[in-house]
Amino acid sequence: MDDGREPSGLVLASDGGGLLFVSDSRGAVFRTRSASLDEAEFDKVAVDLRQFLDLLGRSVKRFIGTGGPGYL
Repeated sequence: MDDGREPSGLVLASDGGGLLFVSDSRGAVFRTRSASLDEAEFDKVAVDLRQFLDLLGRSVKRFIGTGGPGYL
C-alpha cells in the first residue's frame, strides 16, 4: 500500500473509532491513518497476520494490566 499500488485488501479489524486494519495480497497488515476512506493513507503495522495477532494480544494484556493504550 506504500508502493504506489491502488490500495486493496481484506479488512481484518477496526479499532472502534473508525481506523481499519487491512491485509494486503502479500499478507502484510496496514492501519488507516484516519477514519475516512476517501484518499485513505496506510501505515504498515505488521509483516503478517501472525505478527498482527501477537501485537493485538499484547495490546489487550497491556490495557487490562495498566489501562494504557496498546501497540496498535
